[in-house]
Amino acid sequence: MSQIKMSDDMMIEGAEDLISNLPDAILQHILSFVPTKVAISTSLLSRRWRHVWCKVPSISLVVDTRTIASVNQTLTRYTALKMKSFHLTVEYVMESMQYTDRLIKFAMSHNVENLSLDFHCHYYEYKLPDFFYSSPSIKKLNVILNSCRTIVPECNVSWTSLQKLSLTCGSLSDESMAKILSGCPILEKLSLNFPRPRYRDYYDYYKLPDFFYSSSSSSFKQLNITLNRYHTIVVPECNVSWTSLQKLSLTCCSSLSDESMAKILSGCPVLEHLTLSHCGELNVLDLSESLRLRKLEVIRKMTSVKAARQIVAPHIHYLKLYDPHLSFTLVDVASLTEARLETSCVSLNSDSNADFLQVMVLKMLDKLKNAETLKLGRNFIQILSLAEIRGVPFPMLKVKAMTLDTKIGPYLIPGIERLLQNSPDLENLTVRGRSRFHIPVKFLDKYFKSIDGASWNEDSVDAKLEHVASVVELMLKNCTEKLDKMVVLLNEGYRKFKTEDLIATLSHHNNNVTIVISSMRVKIF
Repeated sequence: MSQIKMSDDMMIEGAEDLISNLPDAILQHILSFVPTKVAISTSLLSRRWRHVWCKVPSISLVVDTRTIASVNQTLTRYTALKMKSFHLTVEYVMESMQYTDRLIKFAMSHNVENLSLDFHCHYYEYKLPDFFYSSPSIKKLNVILNSCRTIVPECNVSWTSLQKLSLTCGSLSDESMAKILSGCPILEKLSLNFPRPRYRDYYDYYKLPDFFYSSSSSSFKQLNITLNRYHTIVVPECNVSWTSLQKLSLTCCSSLSDESMAKILSGCPVLEHLTLSHCGELNVLDLSESLRLRKLEVIRKMTSVKAARQIVAPHIHYLKLYDPHLSFTLVDVASLTEARLETSCVSLNSDSNADFLQVMVLKMLDKLKNAETLKLGRNFIQILSLAEIRGVPFPMLKVKAMTLDTKIGPYLIPGIERLLQNSPDLENLTVRGRSRFHIPVKFLDKYFKSIDGASWNEDSVDAKLEHVASVVELMLKNCTEKLDKMVVLLNEGYRKFKTEDLIATLSHHNNNVTIVISSMRVKIF
């Protein structure tokens, strides 16, 4: 029998090391989830562990001038014939280019399937070796260069098994693009990210070659294009033919016009998911001809022009809309079943502005009245509270599952009460306690009136049981008998009491409602 050594140097006679008795394959699978440096260090535990790490299926390394040579030497002990994934981050290497090449060759010689190379902190000239461009095993490839570098394959590209490719670099020539596309016959997902250049004209135009829009890219099922805010995308005069494209994401394509968007959509007959982030020039997003489109995400930035915008999307089932200025009008979303809405740090400096904001959010809410799932952000709810305080009528909702993504405070309670009262079919309610409000409370104080005596301390450090209980009780009182489950997600500062202690204080608790109090990590909308 083995002996296990305790922290106080006592030995437990007859104890069995269950972990060490596991098969190598299981131990190697476990080690693939920890940093490779830690996995290698397990070789010092005992003779049993000396060679276990040598066949871990996944390796992740961060190297610099001081460590790259020793890492190369250590990896000579690796004996697996096939590698699942290899992630290499090169931070600061001056005179060790050959070691970088060796690490890439090491991964490719072990028939790696998922390869990730990150050179974003590598400020010295580095040219990817020719052998990098030929691999029958790679299925997923991610290459990140800093904004001064580009990918220039001088040889032919042959990634015959590649299905997913992500490239981040300063630019990509037409010739390089042609070689890459021709060498990836079964490529399904392509991500192109062109960050802000350091030593180039800020107002630079990046024009994708005409062949990119035609048959050479017709096999794509997913395409992501991200430009920096000083670039723009110029849609060519040729027709777009992405006949297999199901998911399209465009980010920071600042001058993408209605005409260009229409041309892109006309060439995507099977498009199912569209994401537009910070594409500020669109005025009318008409998706009425995109018959298969089911999911739409639109995210605008604070600096966007505050002009009116329209969304015509009669076929979508899911909408995520982050609109800082509440400038979008939902013209047609008749098939919508799920929506997530939020605005940003809007200015409430006059009664006329308050009138505009409440009209816009209530118009949106009216368009969503048939949706079964709603997620509303804190600023959106505060404007609803403003409308409720001023006596503006709300539409009746058919929502069955609602998420209130906000910290609960007095400026949100009127809107929340009205939402719950106007949701007779609500079955599941989730509240996510989050950070401080953005809308200036000085203006809201002008309209605020206390309702039902509910209280909440915005400082979670001093939160009391009665503060949480008062809000939970308010929600229970305003929900219908159909409510089956309420989930309250709070920051760790609130977790000073048990769920059963909270429930014991509730006078309006319905025994048929399951109440869950849980901690959460703050997540951006």
